[in-house]
Formats: sequence, C-alpha cells, structure tokens
Amino acid sequence: MRHMDSVIVAMALAVGLGSAVTAASQGAGAPAPKGQTVQGTDQGADMFRGYCGPCHGAKGLGDGPAATALTTKPTDLTKLSAANGGQFPAQRVAMVLQFGVVVPAHGSTDMPTWGPTFRVMGDETAVRQRVTTLTRYLASIQAK
Repeated sequence: MRHMDSVIVAMALAVGLGSAVTAASQGAGAPAPKGQTVQGTDQGADMFRGYCGPCHGAKGLGDGPAATALTTKPTDLTKLSAANGGQFPAQRVAMVLQFGVVVPAHGSTDMPTWGPTFRVMGDETAVRQRVTTLTRYLASIQAK
C-alpha cells in the first residue's frame, strides 16, 4: 500500500504543479508569447517543470522532489540519446508521454501518462502539440 500511496502523492504533486503551467501551454490556437513559437524550447521548459519536474527534477536528472517517494528512481532524461546509440528516441519518448511505459524493463510503469490529461485540455491536435513540445524540449537537454 505504501508504494501506491507514494505514486498517488507524486502524481498529485505533478498535476498540481502542472496546472501552474497550463496558461503557458494552452494548446492549438493559443498565441505564443512574443519571441517564442508554440512548440518552442521555452514553452517546453515550462511544461517540463510543471509536468515532469516533480519526479525527474528541474534539469531532468531524475532527482525531483517527489523522486524519494517512488519505488523506482525516475530516469535521467538527459541520457536518452546516449542510451540509444547517440540518437534521441523522439518517437519512443512521444509514445511514453501519451501512453505510458509499455515494456517495464525500459522504465517504471508508475510514470503518469500525460495523454489523457492533455486530452481533457483540448482536442487531439492539442495533445500532439503538447507531446511534441515536451519531446523537443527533452531532445534539447541531452548530455553531449
């Protein structure tokens, strides 16, 4: 039961912080802030901090404030390219964001799946846009 309680706390924290960036990620049709594109890295950073940061940390290292409550340490997201032969696995990242981890050996199945949350905020175009924005941001923080 402790594990499930930890997961619920982590998800509640992530969703609560995620609502703080909702205004910055309104989705399709929302004007981008001056000097940014809707799918820009700045917006991706904001979305990442709200949705992913509680577990993965501000820099994506897997050291977020909710990480200690989880049974499985969150993935260091800055090493995705290195773990994939130097190529950023954009398609896999997008699938995990939308549908969760399908193969437990490749990461914890406890990670929140953001597709359903994004669907509540808009249509499929908005879901794809949010997933693309987060995926591009993750590509931009890969360790060199």
